[in-house]
Amino acid sequence: MPSSLAPREDARADAHCRALVVALDVVPAAAGSAYVELGDTKASCAVYGPRRGRAELAGVDRGTLDVDAYRAPFATGARALDGANRARARGRGARTADDGLARTVKEALSASVLTESFPKTQVDACVTVLDARGGEAVACVLAASAALARAGVACRDLVSACECARAGERMMLDPTREEIETSDGMVFLAQMSSMEAYAKTETFGRWNADETERALDACAAGCNRFDAVLREALRANPRD
Repeated sequence: MPSSLAPREDARADAHCRALVVALDVVPAAAGSAYVELGDTKASCAVYGPRRGRAELAGVDRGTLDVDAYRAPFATGARALDGANRARARGRGARTADDGLARTVKEALSASVLTESFPKTQVDACVTVLDARGGEAVACVLAASAALARAGVACRDLVSACECARAGERMMLDPTREEIETSDGMVFLAQMSSMEAYAKTETFGRWNADETERALDACAAGCNRFDAVLREALRANPRD
């Protein structure tokens, strides 16, 4: 990724990610929980269960992972809700559900969670965007993966995520909200780094094969960096 163009607003090189901070056990009542800061983007996840599953799970030998996603009213950006809904959310002082974000997080995690380890039961993960400054899906995947690990839910691997934005010929790793809004294409990658396996990919905009490969390679490198931070946080804070 060439960085000879104008510097990014936060002075990062195009191939650099924002700083990731991870805190564990932020929701005492949860089986596992985590809070992450990805630059100025903030998200949390609380995991509950396994608990008795829905009636349709009674005859199956696997459990299920349910994911709900919310945006705090003060964190909701224009890209998430229209003005009327934003006003209603602020008036209620309530979180706003984000089904698209929940679907993205669930699809990313489902590649790793071993549902056969909790048959006939379900694990619930609740992610909340607390500050939306770009990369909310990335932050939520990171928080959810750490919370699942903290809850002792059996997984093939930790799942990390990263995004790459394209603006003309320029590609920027881990873009901010402003960079996303001025981009003409986006790639999202969720990855199981230890297994060197993709968990989920999404592209937005028109990409040729070479651009897609470059963007995915950049995202994979970002995932590896975030994976290392998650592992260090979990290693430094063992469960009693």
